[in-house]
Amino acid sequence: MLHLAMLSALLATLLSACAPPPTGESGAVGPAEAQATTITIWGWPAADVAFETFRPDFEAAYPDIKLDIQMMPFDDVHNKLLASLAAGAGAPDVTMIEINHIDRFVAKGGLTNLLEEPFNAGQYKDEMVAYKWAQATAPDGRLVAFPWDIGPATFFYRRDLFEQAGLPSDPESVAQMTRTWPDFIEVAKKLTDPANQRWALGNASDIVYTNFAHRNLFDADWNCAVNNELAVRLLTYAQQARNAGVDAKVANWSPEWQTLLGNGSIAMQYGGAWFGGFLKGWLKPEGVDWEGKWGIFEVPEDPGQNWGGSFLAIPEQSTKKEAAWKFIEFALARADSQNKMFAAVDYFPAYIPAFEDPMYQEPDPFFGGQKTRAIWVDIAVNKTKPFITTPMDAQAEQIFMSYVTRALDQGLDPQTTLDEACIEIEKQTAPDKEEALKLRR
Repeated sequence: MLHLAMLSALLATLLSACAPPPTGESGAVGPAEAQATTITIWGWPAADVAFETFRPDFEAAYPDIKLDIQMMPFDDVHNKLLASLAAGAGAPDVTMIEINHIDRFVAKGGLTNLLEEPFNAGQYKDEMVAYKWAQATAPDGRLVAFPWDIGPATFFYRRDLFEQAGLPSDPESVAQMTRTWPDFIEVAKKLTDPANQRWALGNASDIVYTNFAHRNLFDADWNCAVNNELAVRLLTYAQQARNAGVDAKVANWSPEWQTLLGNGSIAMQYGGAWFGGFLKGWLKPEGVDWEGKWGIFEVPEDPGQNWGGSFLAIPEQSTKKEAAWKFIEFALARADSQNKMFAAVDYFPAYIPAFEDPMYQEPDPFFGGQKTRAIWVDIAVNKTKPFITTPMDAQAEQIFMSYVTRALDQGLDPQTTLDEACIEIEKQTAPDKEEALKLRR
């Protein structure tokens, strides 16, 4: 989800309304409506659409719990949550947290341990994708957030633009043509026609980002790892793509990027499974029919990739923790709820029992009948290797990608550039690293 600064420019922040007094849980006597407990939930779009898919079921099961769902831009959720936790007041009862930010909250505290009574979230551990559970687990064993979705990642491509370039557009042929990065770049060259405002990619940096999106920025000992052999090799491929002129040189999530994606100027885009929901929703220009025009293919050479995903957590400040947990459990530990959300917004469940639904083997008309969900399940369950996340990732990723951009724009030596990136990352993340390491001792 992650992942999404564009939303800040597209969506105005909603007012944060105070929840009604917790009369339902305080035992106060009065009319039935007065005794209802209202829980406040923070998130970013399209979580509101996701929640609405099972809201009638939840309210039927828990008529005494009302939902105050507050959506705001992605960055605002995390910034406001950090501020409210630091102030000791103002936090919601339930909050979304994205994968690139979860370790900061694991390290800083302020979130409820869901392994304790009355939550007992540990009963669901073996039913969750293992790496997702681990990301929400503190070094001292606390579970500070509950897994929602993961981001098995692929390239999304325009079938019609492949055809216009004289290339096969069926997923099997596209997968065969893009098995290696050199093959991928050759296909990209054929897709690119700058004279007609057509490029294969929005930005060549996506080639690097495939393996480092919100993860693997540090090694197991929390030493900077973005100058390793893999990073250097991917940056070298990205430079080859840039030198071949196959990218539009626009930043992901920028207004320029959205315009080019919308008018058919970008043929391929890297993203997690959630990106499919964006294509069906806010990224699709008004009046444009994209049904059947998109497809997906796995990342060349190493298809086990993940980009994004999120959690739901209960701040310790909440006075309505039991009601908050009932909502989280109903939303995330029920296959029916998870699959209703996934069908609506492509938030791919971390809850493994959800995969048993026949929908995961069904063709998706939007993607030309391709069985995209089956591909994402295979990536998540069989191909994604364990990866490392740390409390320093958000800051480290910004620094890392700024150096990648510099290398692409200025034609700098990949190894030298990434060595310099590591020096800067170690310097700027040192305070957070020292604080977080205390929890590991």
